[in-house]
Amino acid sequence: MAVRSLFAAVTILAGSTSIAHADAYCDHVQGVADAESAILMGPEVFGSLGYLEAADTATTVATSNDARLIAGVRIKLGGIYQGFVTRDHAKAQCRRHAAIDAVVGASQHKALEARAKILEDALPDAQKFLAQATADLEARRANAQDVTATRIRVEELRQLAEDTRRQLEALPPATGSLKGALADYYEADADMERDEGKLRSAQAWDLSVRLGVNEFLDRDTPQPVFAAVSASFNVGWFFEGGANGRAQSARAQLVHEAHADDAIGATVVQLKNVLAVEEKREEETRALAGDLERQLKELRDLGGDQTRRYRETVWFEWVKANADHEYLATHVESLKEVLGQ
Repeated sequence: MAVRSLFAAVTILAGSTSIAHADAYCDHVQGVADAESAILMGPEVFGSLGYLEAADTATTVATSNDARLIAGVRIKLGGIYQGFVTRDHAKAQCRRHAAIDAVVGASQHKALEARAKILEDALPDAQKFLAQATADLEARRANAQDVTATRIRVEELRQLAEDTRRQLEALPPATGSLKGALADYYEADADMERDEGKLRSAQAWDLSVRLGVNEFLDRDTPQPVFAAVSASFNVGWFFEGGANGRAQSARAQLVHEAHADDAIGATVVQLKNVLAVEEKREEETRALAGDLERQLKELRDLGGDQTRRYRETVWFEWVKANADHEYLATHVESLKEVLGQ
């Protein structure tokens, strides 16, 4: 029960980061970034028609008796810069999500694969035991209670195998080495914070280029084409840098610490805590599986139907203990790889 409780806790830790595959997540965040950057980077088309004053793009109503057309395009260099940073931020989000999958999901995926193999390899033998129990009942060498007990054990084993397979399907596949996955997570998270700081700073300035026509409709205009460059700057930019630096340092510290509202479980502290518990349980299940295996060897040399049925009971317990041990042993190895031990 302790192993299953711990397994459930680690499954919850993986949670929302592992159930959604990285490709779908990346498609979403990059699609959002492309939509936002399209507006930021796209040129603005403007136009005014009427009795207008001024030789620029202003639309102030004046006392002029001449109808005027002002039209053109405005290119915001500040918006283009923000668009590129927005796309970089989405790429960092995608890399961060993939690193979380490697840290939490892929390490658990390997452990579940090991567990599933033990359970699925044991099912054919379990079915043979059930067939033998049914034959013994028909030959009156066993009673209905013996057959029911065997059927319950076989069904429990099949259910464990199906549950493990469903949990595997909900996790991202484990591909490649997990070494450095935690460092990749920290690096991607830091890149996200840097990009967010750039976007905050970019709000303080802008540089625009305007091209268009400024023409009177009732008389000739000597120079109808115009080009203008305009710039704006907010002096708050000088005070923003220190705040961005504090935010970046605080975020780097935050993702390295264990805290109650963390749904990722990708910090060194949390991973080491999980590793310590998993190592202890791995030792306990290894000892249990070893004891049951020795019992099986001793019972193999004894005859009699009652002894055979007891040996089968021990075998079912050995399969479950061995499956738990393989899960824990593989998970411990994966966590050590993640942590670089």
